[in-house]
Amino acid sequence: MVAKSRCLLMLLWLWSAQTSAEDVVRIQPSQSVDNTSYQYYVDLLQLVLNSTAADYGPSRIVVLESTLSQARGFNLLKKGQLDVYWAGTSFARERDYLAITIPLEGGLLGYRVPVIARNRVSEFAKITTVAQLQKMVACQGSQWPDSDILEHNGFLVERVISFSLMYSMLAQQRCDYFPRGINEAYAEVNTQGHEELMVYDKLILRYPLPMYFFVNKQNKPLAKRLTQGLSQLLANGKLADFLMHHPTTSAIFPLSRYQASQIFILDNPTLPKDFNNREHHDWIEFSHQ
Repeated sequence: MVAKSRCLLMLLWLWSAQTSAEDVVRIQPSQSVDNTSYQYYVDLLQLVLNSTAADYGPSRIVVLESTLSQARGFNLLKKGQLDVYWAGTSFARERDYLAITIPLEGGLLGYRVPVIARNRVSEFAKITTVAQLQKMVACQGSQWPDSDILEHNGFLVERVISFSLMYSMLAQQRCDYFPRGINEAYAEVNTQGHEELMVYDKLILRYPLPMYFFVNKQNKPLAKRLTQGLSQLLANGKLADFLMHHPTTSAIFPLSRYQASQIFILDNPTLPKDFNNREHHDWIEFSHQ
């Protein structure tokens, strides 16, 4: 009986040791049901953690319950209440946090396509210059770098705090278009309730804005793990394969389909000074002639 008890205690100890050794990685929840691109980043993070498990041990993703604005998300990251936060980069964000400087979407986030109401296609079809588009109002996240970028380039922006509200405002035509990353737009518009909306990819706004994983400055072991994992996936081609076949991004390929689109090049004044010298600047080539 004593031997059985000792055996049971040993098994419990081993189970406890394995459980305690498992790293918990806390992440942000989805902003809304419209935010279908959220799952891409969750799945990619899991892939990175799985690919580095042999070197760093097992890990488990835990999703916070409360919806977060970008400002609150970064604030929780700073306080150590969140472990990984993904967002478009900026000088200020890289100053205050550790950025894993490999674009999670190959740099495609910076190709913004207007999501519009279907009954306004004829209006957008007449646009041939930046000046014409600047007269229209874009719905955009109040705390997103995109709002600053668009305003810097002379665009009219309606800053909105809630992601789902942006689509609601667009449907009510309280703004004229909602610029979304080309890697985000199609899956979002295909969600239920957006039947009156469409991606108008004959026009594309282009500015450099990679999506990075960010971690707390004190969490260098996690930053090292994410850097190693993303670097390996990029080098062996699995990162590109993931992007091209994930359900939320597969619809954008082949990129040659955008050869007839008008691309308006914009300046991004929010980028870090060394951005153009980074090795993994844009690792997906956007074919356009």
